[in-house]
Amino acid sequence: MEAEKENPRFEVILADDSKPGADCAAGLPAKLARYSEARRKALQMQSFAANAGHVKEAKKLADCANYLLFRHYYTVDKVRLHAASFCKKHLLCPMCAIRRGAKMLKAYLDKYDAVRAEHGHLRPYLVTLTVKNGSDLAERLNHLRGAMRRMTQARRDYLKRGGFCPQFVKSQGGFHSIEVTNKGQGWHPHVHMIWLCASEPDQKALSAEWLGWTGDSFIVDVRPLHDPVEGFLEVCKYALKFSDLDEADNWHAYEVMSGQRLIDSHGLMRGVEIPESLLDEPLDGLPFVDLLYRYLVGVGYSFTSTTQRNRP
Repeated sequence: MEAEKENPRFEVILADDSKPGADCAAGLPAKLARYSEARRKALQMQSFAANAGHVKEAKKLADCANYLLFRHYYTVDKVRLHAASFCKKHLLCPMCAIRRGAKMLKAYLDKYDAVRAEHGHLRPYLVTLTVKNGSDLAERLNHLRGAMRRMTQARRDYLKRGGFCPQFVKSQGGFHSIEVTNKGQGWHPHVHMIWLCASEPDQKALSAEWLGWTGDSFIVDVRPLHDPVEGFLEVCKYALKFSDLDEADNWHAYEVMSGQRLIDSHGLMRGVEIPESLLDEPLDGLPFVDLLYRYLVGVGYSFTSTTQRNRP
């Protein structure tokens, strides 16, 4: 199956934020430009919500990330986002989606490193499972979730008492996210999964199994990950896909999916906790310079003031 040809704009923001050097002073202007674009898109969603009478959500989006306080630890040239106001409506707000995706990426990569330290023979695979498009988002999501429950139960049944051995048994640990798109041909929910396996999953066999569990869908994709970060990004960007929708579809998806569990893990990758805070961890004990930026419509994030503090 060919990789999805989708607008990569906000996915690229998350990827760029994870690159080496993105957290140094030289990388700050590019980060601010990326965040300015996310904030601009959030304000478009805010305007739609306000016009539709969704006052509470509109207010949260209006206030979200209207300022960003960065802390530059100049002796080690590291920049951390120290303070900001976030709405945490990551299914509506691309800024919060970027920050949450970054937190999720780090948490799962740290867990992956710990697992590989004890199970070095395991290799990561990116597995994508799809269902047919449909006009009813809730129905299509329930259809996808039902098939995933049957796949997971088949894995559990085999591990408990043997019998039919599904391809999912090959995964000794992993995690997944559910995302949706709509390109004018109906809602397209799908799941991206990371599987850690000792042997490569058989895509043809998985396709046949998936058809049995869905009853109407057989398109799956299995690919080895030579760079784990690349595959982990694919899973962690799930909330950013909402930003590719037009405002009406974005709002509808938010209403249907808000409060649902869109990420989960299994096996050796269980136990990952994603921090609630969308700020960066401080580097305690180091001298720093505070850099305050405020968002101006039509301009982006504009530098406001600086404060220096020296610490022993």
